[in-house]
Amino acid sequence: MTGPLRRWLPWVTIAVLVVSALVIAVLDDEGPATDADQGRRIAATIRCPTCRGQSVLESDAPTARAIRDEIDRRIAAGETGREIRAYLVSVHGREILLNPPRSGVAGLVWVLPVAAMLAALAGLALTFHRWQARPVSQPTAGDRALVESARRQAGGDP
Repeated sequence: MTGPLRRWLPWVTIAVLVVSALVIAVLDDEGPATDADQGRRIAATIRCPTCRGQSVLESDAPTARAIRDEIDRRIAAGETGREIRAYLVSVHGREILLNPPRSGVAGLVWVLPVAAMLAALAGLALTFHRWQARPVSQPTAGDRALVESARRQAGGDP
C-alpha cells in the first residue's frame, strides 16, 4: 500500500465500523423466543400512566398491571408489537410511549445525535488532515543565533 490509500485506510475502516454499528443498532432483531419475552419487551416501551418515568414493566401500579395483562391478551390473540402499541396509543395518547416516534419533528431526537457525531468525526478528520499536511518548519539562521545567544548568557558552551 502506498500514498493516499495508506493514509485513508484507517479512516475508511473507522467509517465502516461506525456505520455498521448504527445499522445493527437500528435494525430490529428476529423477535423474542416466547410470548412472555415479547410481552416484557413491549411493556418496557410503554409508559405507566400513573407513575412518573416508569415503564409498565417496572411499575407495580394497578394501571400498569392492567396494561401488562392487556398486552399479554393481545399477544395471545396474535397481534404484533406494532399493533399493540398502536392500540395503546389510540386509548391513552402518544404520551404512553416511552420512545419518541422516529418520524416527523420527534424524529429529530433520533437524527440529531447521529448528525452531531458525524459532524464531530468530520471535524476531527479535517483537523488531523491539516496537522498532517502542515510542513515542519526548519529553524532559520535568526533562530539559531537567538539560541546561541541564550546559551552564552546562561553560561553554557561557548
